[in-house]
Amino acid sequence: MYLNKYISCLFLVVLSLILPIVSLADTTPIVAVYFYVWYGNGLGSRHWNDSPYTPVIDEPLIGYYSSLDPDTIEWQLRLLNDADIDVLFISWWGPGSYEDKATRLVFENLKRYGLKAAILVEPWLGNDPNLYDSKWWSQVLDYIWRNYVEKYPEVYFYWEGKPLVLAFNPIGMNYRPMSTIFTIRIVGNDIDNAHYQDWDLWPDYLAPWTTSKDIVLRVRYDGYVAITPRFDDTIFCELGIRTNCGQRLIDPDYTIQAYVKQWEWILRNKDRIRLIAIYSWNEYHERSMIEPHYDSTKPKELVYDPYTITKNYTSLLRNVHNGLTNINLNTITLTVLIFIVSMLSIYAYVKKE
Repeated sequence: MYLNKYISCLFLVVLSLILPIVSLADTTPIVAVYFYVWYGNGLGSRHWNDSPYTPVIDEPLIGYYSSLDPDTIEWQLRLLNDADIDVLFISWWGPGSYEDKATRLVFENLKRYGLKAAILVEPWLGNDPNLYDSKWWSQVLDYIWRNYVEKYPEVYFYWEGKPLVLAFNPIGMNYRPMSTIFTIRIVGNDIDNAHYQDWDLWPDYLAPWTTSKDIVLRVRYDGYVAITPRFDDTIFCELGIRTNCGQRLIDPDYTIQAYVKQWEWILRNKDRIRLIAIYSWNEYHERSMIEPHYDSTKPKELVYDPYTITKNYTSLLRNVHNGLTNINLNTITLTVLIFIVSMLSIYAYVKKE
């Protein structure tokens, strides 16, 4: 009887050593990008300077592309894969929209590049939060389920055990469903004061950030953190569309290297983070893109490329994790071996007696 108690105690001790190690074995934060599929073909077409509401002053490396062009999508997905991005949050403007067609094209190609995606529902009805009621939510979620989750089960991204659907403010201000099928996150601006969103689209609480300073990123309740290489909507103010653009600036010419500082903070605090969301892959109007491009304000002598920076830091993030994982697996192996040897020793002793 005493021997059985001894064996049981030894087993519990070993188990208590193994479980915390196993729990650390897969803690690398997921890296996501906000991805926009609203572009037409050529300057002056959809979202390429086709109105005062869609100005651009930078140019993609491959020119002013169409989001419906398969070659463009493949170029983008290949770059995302090379940069160790895990997930795309795709800006989606409703059933049957231009973006709906482009989103399907993206989903059809994700698997080949080892990527996943989730839908970011945009407020296509307008800025009145009352328009986004229970009936609207029901129709939208049903459409996403039938056309994306069911159709592309291997690549639709799950968060907290369910398919993730994001929605941009003011959606969710007056009503949000308690879904048993989806995980729903409201994304928006100034979320600490608005009090109804879950996730920042970009770290607007750091703005204005045009001179060097120490920063602290805000990790949200479920381990989400947003970062951006730049935010610059000055052109909107120049066109009279927006006001107070100077108060929203983050590193407009890259000279304070704000993006590097955010990544460095993440590396120091990675144990607190589950999901890193980069704003953005290709939102050219607010100039937050990491997609390779020709930049209109970066000094010519400055060697600073947000895409390469992303690629370097995702590699660092995973290498740090892989080192810890290897240590963890070695420790598990050693612990199990000690346990087996101990059990064999006890067995031999009992048999001898």
